[in-house]
Amino acid sequence: MTDDAMMKRLDAPASVYLLAEHLDAALAAGEDLTSVLFIWPGAPPRDPERIADLRAGQRAAIERIRTFELALIARILKGREWAVEVGLNEDRFAMMARLYLAGTLILLDAVEECADVSAADFDAGNGLVGYVRSRGMIAADAPGIVDTAPLVAGENFLVARRLPLGALLDLVAQFLDTLEAEYDLFFAYKDGGSAFSLPAALLR
Repeated sequence: MTDDAMMKRLDAPASVYLLAEHLDAALAAGEDLTSVLFIWPGAPPRDPERIADLRAGQRAAIERIRTFELALIARILKGREWAVEVGLNEDRFAMMARLYLAGTLILLDAVEECADVSAADFDAGNGLVGYVRSRGMIAADAPGIVDTAPLVAGENFLVARRLPLGALLDLVAQFLDTLEAEYDLFFAYKDGGSAFSLPAALLR
């Protein structure tokens, strides 16, 4: 690749870099969400102390899942703002921008709903059960969380009760891949045993 071609691949519009940043962060939040796992070792507890430990472990896992879910939604919505601009100003990305905007439109209605879930709701056991049920982590008719069942958010986790996580992350990854096919947006830096990515714009 010539120097001119290399510089052209680094010379992405600011809106593309900002969109890519939010898409990349959304993928990271999704990975964090799916990495949360709580499994109670052994048989269901019978004594009050171990029952309290079980409930505390379940609560901590669900609260972490909810935290990552909110981070994912925030990044998706910020990505929508930049997708509008990129779609209007960059013809080559217009179709993908429209797909992203259409595919994530359903999350706009969920913003206020997610923000309205207060700490008090989670302080009650019913609040925890209602959350995992609404996200598809337990069956809709399940009376509660089974003590020995693993708590984990998989691909079928319903983001904001509406959109399967796997499908959402596939859409985000597809959009990011489309951007990276045209521009070098991230530069992998290795220093001995450590490695991390930097925005390629810093290399200009």
